[in-house]
Amino acid sequence: MKIHSIDIFALSIPFVTPYRLSRIYGTVTDNQSIVIRIRTDDGLCGWGEANPLPPFTEETPAGVFSLLESTLGPALVGADAGNVGRCRRAVDDCVPGNPTAKGALDMALHDLAGKAAGRPVHALLGGSLADDLPVLWPIGSGTPEEDRRVVEEKAAEGFRSFMVKMGAQPVEQEIRRVAALTERFHPDIRFIVDANQGWSQSEALRFVDGANRHPLALIEQPVDRNDIVGLARVRAASLAPVSADESVFSPVEAAALARAGAVDALSLKVSKNGGIAPAREIAVLAAANGMSCLMNSMLECGVTQAASLQLGCTLGNLVDCGHAYMSTLRLTDDFTDFGALVKDGRVRVPDEPGLGIAVDEDKVAALALRHAGVGPAGAR
Repeated sequence: MKIHSIDIFALSIPFVTPYRLSRIYGTVTDNQSIVIRIRTDDGLCGWGEANPLPPFTEETPAGVFSLLESTLGPALVGADAGNVGRCRRAVDDCVPGNPTAKGALDMALHDLAGKAAGRPVHALLGGSLADDLPVLWPIGSGTPEEDRRVVEEKAAEGFRSFMVKMGAQPVEQEIRRVAALTERFHPDIRFIVDANQGWSQSEALRFVDGANRHPLALIEQPVDRNDIVGLARVRAASLAPVSADESVFSPVEAAALARAGAVDALSLKVSKNGGIAPAREIAVLAAANGMSCLMNSMLECGVTQAASLQLGCTLGNLVDCGHAYMSTLRLTDDFTDFGALVKDGRVRVPDEPGLGIAVDEDKVAALALRHAGVGPAGAR
């Protein structure tokens, strides 16, 4: 099963509602993804997706597209698609870093491996531990009244976990948001707060001091990604578990967090982490160090969501709350049928071969702002 060609598509799909994040990121209005299709010499197609989101990632959509077209794609043409490890080594030898670009290739290779075997990817990873998983719904930065309306609407659809974005407003206002939500909806609804690096260490400690009076499922990335000491101090002061997101792109960073005892959980994003294989390495490391994992999202289309689900359903150390499998439901369009797997606040684990989703190739082409192909003779 040799790789014959790789197609690269740049997409931009608006959100139904703009997403207000921390002061670090501002408001996000659309999903900018790089989608790839790997064709093999025996007629199989594998799909992958990169979700660069500067400044969350150092990579940009334009940079990922260029790297896949000029360097990483050509490195894999002619390679044995069935040897995922060797293919991964080939792209790692080309250039360091660039996890979202490499992650797209990793997803597509896993998709091909599953399709070639006639089995879902989760079966190749040891098997699914669940038939479905709970799904969270995100709430952008806003007022207590705006928060309440979102929770009431989505709770009626079956969602029982919500990720509340913080870090854009004064800490005292954020504490009031937590108080209003938990006093109205606890214990039926669980809340994760995510500051996306939006607080200084002192602000994060002030938030924890006020929020400790209210039950929270998780506090995610309260301080700068490089402030491991600050994460550890927040964890020591918090009654709620603390998780890392921007602080954990790689297994090396996960190991550093474990050694420091800085967090209780790690936020896995298969695009951010470089694909299914390295994300799984992080999950194994987390389990060995008594940490849980949250399956999170980089504002994704259905391919990355499917790859995340194929991994997430195999893990025995998931946090006890919803996970971010709602991403396609927030977009005005998608080119996969992943959204159909989400119902009543849960996502069904598919058993179809590969990533377990159908991709509308005509829609990919229609949505593409740019397309390039890499074949036996290089870029075409």
